[in-house]
Order: sequence, then C-alpha cells, then structure tokens
Amino acid sequence: MAAADWRESFLDILLNAQRHSLSSAIDVFNGRAETQPAALKRARDFLEMRATEPLDLADLAGIAGTGIRALQLGFRRHFGTTVTDMLLDIRLAQLNARLKTARPDERIVDIAFDLGFTHLSRMASAYRVKFGESPKATLRRLS
Repeated sequence: MAAADWRESFLDILLNAQRHSLSSAIDVFNGRAETQPAALKRARDFLEMRATEPLDLADLAGIAGTGIRALQLGFRRHFGTTVTDMLLDIRLAQLNARLKTARPDERIVDIAFDLGFTHLSRMASAYRVKFGESPKATLRRLS
C-alpha cells in the first residue's frame, strides 16, 4: 500500500508540478480548465449568421460535426442555456438593434417576422423580460 501511495504521489508531482506539452490536456481532463469545443463555436457562429432561418437541430449538429444530443449537452454545459434559448436571445438582440434604427414607417410585426419570429406574443414577452420594456416602447422611445 505504501509503495502504491508513493508511486501515485510521485506521478502526480511529475505530471502536475512542472508545465509540459500535455499540461493543458491534463488540466481539462481533471476539470481545472474549461475550453470551448470547436463544435460548439461552429454551432454558435452558425446560429448567429442564420438566426432568421428556422432551427433544424439535425442540420446544426451536422455543421458542428457532432450528434444532436452531444450538441444539446454541450450548450447546457458551456453556455448554460439550450440551443433554442440561445437562438431566441440572438433574435431578441437583433430585434432590439433593428428597433433602434427603424424608419418611422416600419412596423414591429414586419421586423419580427423578418428576424424569424413566428409567435408575436411570445416574442413580446421574451423581449420585455430581456430589455425591461415592450418592443413598442423601445420603438416609441427612440423615434
């Protein structure tokens, strides 16, 4: 037992006390460092570029180069949200930006549909939660 404990301690010192080419991999494996997988970065970038399009998890997983379940779990772990909620957040941010630069003749409903929203009452509720005011109030305040 003592020899096994000594060997473990010795290996721990060799692997962790001095930085080497595998130190970062060991840190990630041991949970001491968290890196964002490239698949999740590809998926998030794709969501931002194509936020106005309907969400297809199978297509998104294919673009990310991973399975649907792994993509969902990765979003939860690394971003703390679901794929759908991230897409909603991206769309809401785009809606806010569009409302701030809207022409006087533009309607909220037209902007919302352009951005991929299909349920206007859900959009308005989510907008109010995120920005503390209705889309109409944002548009009126900035006009």
